[in-house]
Amino acid sequence: MEEPDASPAAVIEAYLFAKRALAQSMQSLLRSQLPAASCAAFHELRRRIQEELHSRFSGQVPEQYLKVPYGTKANEELFAVLHQQIGSPVDSARLRTVNADDIHTERRIRELRELGLDIASAKVDGHQYYTLGSFELDSERIRELVVKAIRKSTVLSKAEKDEMAARLV
Repeated sequence: MEEPDASPAAVIEAYLFAKRALAQSMQSLLRSQLPAASCAAFHELRRRIQEELHSRFSGQVPEQYLKVPYGTKANEELFAVLHQQIGSPVDSARLRTVNADDIHTERRIRELRELGLDIASAKVDGHQYYTLGSFELDSERIRELVVKAIRKSTVLSKAEKDEMAARLV
């Protein structure tokens, strides 16, 4: 009977294989626990933002700057986890698991905040937590979505961007 390779490199390879397999399994388990109602709530949220963008800014800026950003699957899944536990802290490790992303999860949380959601963060015993306070939108953030879209434009000059952003009330 041949002995398995117990070299440090082989042990590390086995660990990395197991780590990836476990991460994928945990992601699947977490996603399977997300209620469809949370995804419907995400689409309702985006619909409300779109309506407010149009009601407040149609006629002031071209239509291309009145689109709701951050509609990716990653944003939707993070919202679903937070929405499922609205008012309760959610460990950032859980959020990173649902997206299988250690790097961009915090950026996606910031994007949800930019949409006007009340998401608080706190550190407890060295662990980061996020809490969705309510499903109400901060309407002050809606203007900033339009300003950001204008600032990202590649067809407008800086002066045109400044003038267009200044017109927004």
